[in-house]
Amino acid sequence: MSEVIVVDCGSQDGSARLDEEFEGITMLRLPRNFGWTRAVNIATRTAKGEFLFLLPNGCHVEPDTIQRLVAGIEANPEAGAVTVAGDVYALPKAGETELRKVSAAQAEYPFAQPVLFPKVALVSINYLPDGYGQFYADAELYMKLKAAGKRLLVLEDLKLKRDEAPMELIGDEMAMADRVNGLSAFYSKNYGFMSGMSFWLGQSAKALLSFRLGLAGKLLMGSKVDGL
Repeated sequence: MSEVIVVDCGSQDGSARLDEEFEGITMLRLPRNFGWTRAVNIATRTAKGEFLFLLPNGCHVEPDTIQRLVAGIEANPEAGAVTVAGDVYALPKAGETELRKVSAAQAEYPFAQPVLFPKVALVSINYLPDGYGQFYADAELYMKLKAAGKRLLVLEDLKLKRDEAPMELIGDEMAMADRVNGLSAFYSKNYGFMSGMSFWLGQSAKALLSFRLGLAGKLLMGSKVDGL
């Protein structure tokens, strides 16, 4: 038995009424955009199933995708999570400003990809950590899976359709600030406080020197999408 949970982050385009069009949807309506991290945590606490399937905005999968992902992870005990064919990445290393694309065999991080994993994997780390807004909280999960000897399985025969519309509708400067602050938090947690601080200082200085004052201000204030 499966369930569909939709978290609406204060949308104004009618998305919050999806449950009126499609029966059986559990609709969680938030008053505003609290960021992807909180949305996933809220949905996870509501979910009753054994597996979680996270589907990013604008992604379309075939009707049998979930069943095939479940079959894939159950047939591969070394897999801690499973995703479809597409761009996959290595986990960020200290100081990197961009994610590195890797082959399916080297995949560690399914950034912006649909992914399925056991719910217990997220519950066991006490959900995605505070301190993140829209980006990179999930990297903490995959870091923990890697440390536990689990890998990311990519089913290369499963294809993904994605809309051409932008992933984020939160403003370029806020999205960039959230990315930088998210990476800074990730580096601090996993490579030491000074690693995160030096990355954050470098990106803040770069924004100031390029006269991107709005971005620099958001970085200096530690802004992230949840607005806190």
